[in-house]
Amino acid sequence: MAKRVCIIGAGPAGIAAAKTLIHDHPGKFHVTVFEQSGRVGGLWPVSKQDDGMVNPDMCTNQSRHTVSFSDLAWPATTPAFPKAWQVGQYLERYIKTYPGYEIHTNSMVIRAIITDYGKWRVHVRYLKTSSEAQEDYDHVIITSGFFSKPKQIPDMLQKSGRVSHSSKYRNLNDLLKGSSPAKTDRNIVVVGGQMSGPEVAASIALHISSDANSPGEKKKNMPSYAVTHVIQRPFWVMPLLLPNDPAVETSGSVETAAKKNNPAPTFLPLDLVSYNLEARPKGELSNTSGHITEAIAGATHTFMEQHLGSDQGYLGQEFTITGGVRKHPPILGISDSYTEFVRSGDIKVIKGRVTRQPDGQDSSVIVEDGKRQTVINDVAAIVLATGFEVSPSLGFLSEDLLQTLQFDTSGDEFPLALNVHSVISRKLPSLGFVGFYRSPYWSVIQMQARYLGKLWTGDSNAAKALEEDKTMDTMLALRGDPRRAQFPMGDYSWLMEDFSKILGIVRFEPKDPSARTGQVSPNRYTYAKETGTTERHENELARSLFYMTFEKSKGGVFVAWAVCRSLQGNWKLERSITSHNDSYPSGTLSGTAKFVPRLPTGDDGPCDVEYLYLEQGDLSTETGMNFTAKRSYVYRYSQATDKLTAWFVKEDTSVDYFFHELEFSKGKGDTGWYATSKHWCSPDQYEVEYEFRFKGTNLTEWSQTYQVKGPNKDYTLRSRFLR
Repeated sequence: MAKRVCIIGAGPAGIAAAKTLIHDHPGKFHVTVFEQSGRVGGLWPVSKQDDGMVNPDMCTNQSRHTVSFSDLAWPATTPAFPKAWQVGQYLERYIKTYPGYEIHTNSMVIRAIITDYGKWRVHVRYLKTSSEAQEDYDHVIITSGFFSKPKQIPDMLQKSGRVSHSSKYRNLNDLLKGSSPAKTDRNIVVVGGQMSGPEVAASIALHISSDANSPGEKKKNMPSYAVTHVIQRPFWVMPLLLPNDPAVETSGSVETAAKKNNPAPTFLPLDLVSYNLEARPKGELSNTSGHITEAIAGATHTFMEQHLGSDQGYLGQEFTITGGVRKHPPILGISDSYTEFVRSGDIKVIKGRVTRQPDGQDSSVIVEDGKRQTVINDVAAIVLATGFEVSPSLGFLSEDLLQTLQFDTSGDEFPLALNVHSVISRKLPSLGFVGFYRSPYWSVIQMQARYLGKLWTGDSNAAKALEEDKTMDTMLALRGDPRRAQFPMGDYSWLMEDFSKILGIVRFEPKDPSARTGQVSPNRYTYAKETGTTERHENELARSLFYMTFEKSKGGVFVAWAVCRSLQGNWKLERSITSHNDSYPSGTLSGTAKFVPRLPTGDDGPCDVEYLYLEQGDLSTETGMNFTAKRSYVYRYSQATDKLTAWFVKEDTSVDYFFHELEFSKGKGDTGWYATSKHWCSPDQYEVEYEFRFKGTNLTEWSQTYQVKGPNKDYTLRSRFLR
């Protein structure tokens, strides 16, 4: 008889667990999934209008090669970093591709207890009818995750009507709705310096910039807001793309060759660079997460500095990671635009803790850093990027069960004492957990589900792994450990390799089975005899990843994106004008240029990033004339086409018509990336060549040369841009 399994939660973990039990073990399980909300997907919205815990328009911070299961490929047209609503639709497609289990939405599990005869009695409240029912199951799997409820607003801010959680942020209007800031209240304070802190601070800064720099009438009576970000310690800010080869070897023998900066690196999504098995030391992998020694911390800091090209000193002392800071466990944030908002002053950073509000002043907060105290006045809104509470995800378990699991109400890394990489407890072997840890990689979710399926069908290796497990002891030792990693189960490569040993999965190697090459990806960790739909999707995933990593060797994929990301902000501009026509004088210009981000405008095709380019300088001609010159363009980048384009603008800065598209190519020798284009503007021909020189992820300088020829024009414009 099939064992009855209750799964609590229909997010990625619940869906993967249900599919795995049904399809890996035909006839062995009958699975029922209960989901409290009215749809599947958990945190992930399933449409552009679905406004849940995650903004539908937010993109993933890992690429689709990591945010996927091994047995369902993304559509070929999906961007490298899908939007949240696309992730929700991927999960819906997963259910349709692999059916065979029941899913009940609007169904809240309110209590789960163990009966005297060893079954799980699960009590469910059906929210649409307010009725309740109970059923007995052989097993329960908790997949409700860590992010069910934002952390409570601290007492010191409880009286302020200006406080909200980062998960609720969508736009400025909604943020300010319900509060009554005075016209002088212009600071929006973001509190929290880990993953969601820089992300939401950058989103707010983008919306402020867009309001100020988009065409059309500026919102009446709206003050010019500023973002102040309060952080406790320096953290690395990673963009979505990293250079795959930030340094190149100089000439010389193998013994004497050194490495120098590569001004024209290739780029890949950050996860494909970070989870490269060839970059790990030879021999068996060891866990680089959990307790972070000074050696591991130093290695990670070095990796980040090499790939970002800097110790972040250009952002100010709050971000500089040098000296003794490099001994501490690193903290990472991910954002494409945050650093340039900080560099340009659009995000002001203050180090310390928000400790209180001055008596009777809900428009001010006090930040303390040791003995230093900073008062932030004129506060229009406070956004808390301070994480989530785990307790609501476990509210249906009784106190005695929570005690058995050694529940720690103060812990948001390892709140439960679980074996085999947070999957199960020896004391409660009929209760499983999938995805119940911070930052659950989708491949690891599948591995956890596969383990439970093997254990509950009597697999001896799975039983042995539980009996001999040491991971719970390691996790418990991390509670309160000051050197605990930001993500204590964050070593994706090691987790996949360790689960593979337990499950008898041999990682796919295209040439030598004994080798360890390439990126960690879901399709490489599957059972050898998969067939049909599963095999077809695994092959499609493999082709997609091969195409991605092969394309970078051809020298072009993602370079336009990397250039676009790094153009944001302010530049020093020096230009020479060489005229070959007596009626058009030669001269020089010295000034500034800036790429101001705004939300995409117009409807002339897909666009993910849009900048208003503003240039101003003092022009001096050889004939003795001196005057101020200004120019404006719009630059756009589209993930769908991987193209960067330039557009003419009207007087109100709205897009007028197409100017040119940059076609990238790699230069020879010690040069950067080149881009060329042509534009016919009757009766004149414009030919333009760019060169972009990188250090890590950032442009250090770039140049632009225009050749303009026509009946009355014959001149060369050479411009150099420096930070």
